[in-house]
Amino acid sequence: MFNPIKALSFIFATHARNINNDMLIENYDNLSFTYLNEEAVVDESIYPNQTGRVRFQGSWWPARCDRPITLTPGDTVYVVGVDKITLLVSLAPAN
Repeated sequence: MFNPIKALSFIFATHARNINNDMLIENYDNLSFTYLNEEAVVDESIYPNQTGRVRFQGSWWPARCDRPITLTPGDTVYVVGVDKITLLVSLAPAN
């Protein structure tokens, strides 16, 4: 069964010396997205402003692209943001 708390802890884990990477960060105001600009592979088509699925860091994640393009399975995309547990992806890395 999908566990959203575990999913969020994975997305928002930090690499600080004294913090376990599986812990959920308590202070969301100071959150930085560790996996920005990392590659993912489209697993289920992503249509404009609709959610599809990508394979990222060894797991499948819901993903959305806000550009008017369709991403098809096998396309390499880059994580450019996050909205709750949905990865925001693009064909090019974020600036």
